[in-house]
Amino acid sequence: MRAAIAEMGITKPTPIQAMAIPHVLAGRDLIAKAETGTGKTLAFGAPMVSKLDAQRATVLGLVLCPTRELAQQVHDVLAILGKGRGLKTALVVGGEPLMPQVDALKAGAQLVVGTPGRVLDLNRQRFLSFPWTEFAVLDEADKMFEIGFADDVRAILALLPDERQTLHFSATFPPALQALAKESTRNPVELATARGVATVPSIEQLSIELAPDDRELALTRLLEQSEPDDVFLVFCSRREDVDRLMRRLERLPFGIKALHGGYDQAARFRVMDAFRTGGVKALVATDVAARGLDVEHVSHVVNFGVPREISEYTHRIGRTGRAGRSGVAITLVTPREYRSWQAIEKAMPSKITRIDPPGPTRGQRRHAQAGAARASRANLAQVEPAGSPANQITIDPSKPFVPPPLQFKRPNVRR
Repeated sequence: MRAAIAEMGITKPTPIQAMAIPHVLAGRDLIAKAETGTGKTLAFGAPMVSKLDAQRATVLGLVLCPTRELAQQVHDVLAILGKGRGLKTALVVGGEPLMPQVDALKAGAQLVVGTPGRVLDLNRQRFLSFPWTEFAVLDEADKMFEIGFADDVRAILALLPDERQTLHFSATFPPALQALAKESTRNPVELATARGVATVPSIEQLSIELAPDDRELALTRLLEQSEPDDVFLVFCSRREDVDRLMRRLERLPFGIKALHGGYDQAARFRVMDAFRTGGVKALVATDVAARGLDVEHVSHVVNFGVPREISEYTHRIGRTGRAGRSGVAITLVTPREYRSWQAIEKAMPSKITRIDPPGPTRGQRRHAQAGAARASRANLAQVEPAGSPANQITIDPSKPFVPPPLQFKRPNVRR
């Protein structure tokens, strides 16, 4: 187990890992409130893997995730942790061929990671059952509730043995989720990390106030002025905003990709792989699409508009400043969003610094161009008077007179 953790480059536990792992090893149920980027996967994955019996060819641990991307990330971590102990893992998500997932289950996977819809589908088709399941983990259940999986989650929990260990990890616990967490656990330990994301101290938080039409130009300037190794994750609230921004940015000489819920699974995985492997300078994405995107080399997060809630803001900026690295989070604030932004500023424990837009805005450029045009017209109007020295001709009587060359100005003719 230690070798697997070292392979992932982890040398020191995060606060949520230090708090959660002893309780999981002791067999306690958990309700853990932890933001994105705090190391939740290892907090439940490491102790769970250490407790499972690799000799039993049945589903012993089930992890539910809101999106395919997050499920893929969690599966990859558990596969590394379980490999040294001989544990098999299976990823079951929608949008992918069914039979390879069925084959993984038939091969005796002890750990199953999946999205609620596909888990239920496989159960109804009798490819997946849970008679001996010892662990149930709900990762980012708040998002599962947001995107309509609440009933599916309840149905899956009803399929599991009563004698199990249940772990809830979520950034927020709205009332409906809080009720489910209480119902599905026995005498749970409740944990919470400090407000905000664990990596906030290493994240420089900045804001830029500007007109809506200037946001694209400001983002372009940020990309142009960045270092070659800098990698940007740009958040938009809607799919339409992602598509509109991509149409403007795709002409830039950078590798820029987009990701939102409208992309099919094959396209989503291609984009995610390109972003993880360093072939992309900037990824423009919606919040849900970026779930599960666990990339340590993101240097800049840009909010292309003010997030709707403080939790959304902390989720977003938690994508940078990971694994001991520093990061930069920049929010582009328009006048209409200023009041919402003030509420986020007041709620954040860390200082958010206001900076000027990078380079002139469109308004400043138009003003400068108008000023230059006025100056040009004024210069053209300044003609030397007839008696001025520049217009006088000196004649030497001892030399033959040679008239000065005539200077003609080419007329401005439209062709």
